[in-house]
Amino acid sequence: METSMENRVICNCKQVTYHQIEDALYKAPRLEDAVAAFDEVQKQTHCSTGCGKCHDKILDIIADLMYRR
Repeated sequence: METSMENRVICNCKQVTYHQIEDALYKAPRLEDAVAAFDEVQKQTHCSTGCGKCHDKILDIIADLMYRR
């Protein structure tokens, strides 16, 4: 059984899901670049504060979500 993207864990260390990243991004004030958005998402979810392997995946997700916003 495949996990929907919404429930997929992106940050294994902190167990942060795609949905949590999306939710944090939409709760953030207007963001104009992915790096500032990453900082805001990281503040809210603590993603990418463990091993850091998810950093690039999270930036890709943020960029994709910002493009759709």
